[in-house]
Amino acid sequence: MKQLRTFVFSMATSACLFFAGLLVIGSGDPDTRPLARSLGAATINECKVMCRIEGRTNGVYAVFDFENPTKEDKEIQFNYLATRIPPMSMMSRMGPRPETVKKGIMECRVKEGHMTEEVLLKEPAPVVSSNMKTNGLTVAANAVVSARLEMETTPETWSLVVSRGEIKGIHGWGAVAPAASDAMISLDKGEAVLASTVPEKAAK
Repeated sequence: MKQLRTFVFSMATSACLFFAGLLVIGSGDPDTRPLARSLGAATINECKVMCRIEGRTNGVYAVFDFENPTKEDKEIQFNYLATRIPPMSMMSRMGPRPETVKKGIMECRVKEGHMTEEVLLKEPAPVVSSNMKTNGLTVAANAVVSARLEMETTPETWSLVVSRGEIKGIHGWGAVAPAASDAMISLDKGEAVLASTVPEKAAK
């Protein structure tokens, strides 16, 4: 019985670790899970703005990187909208609807050189207390079932849109998206998708 519990727990752990690494956008921090990588840069008030989304033990964060090439401090202000498309069953006929995770306004003063600002997009999920668990075997078996269900679903998709004006509703698909090769666009008007989940390409 003890060997069965150990085997089931090992299988569940291995499966969870495998699926957690299906998406690219590498990170050196073991406590950081990349959810959306930067697609390019937008220029605002002569400054370059880039963004990525990271999942951490204390929540999901949007990480904004600013570059000010001038000698003067620059006032930066723009609207942002973070959205998420939840995982979808491979057998589902209808795709999941994108959901708004957080929208707000980023305001900061950028000095000469590089600066980083972080925004908490989502609080961490509550942890199941030990008194809610039945026994080791049941918990491990449930983990295996969850891992199997995850294997049969598409991965979740994150994106972050920015605009100088108000972003009304979820319509990032129609936004002006920078190319994935370090492109740079002016954010004088319209919107830009600065970060998005990019699935890993299958190895040949």
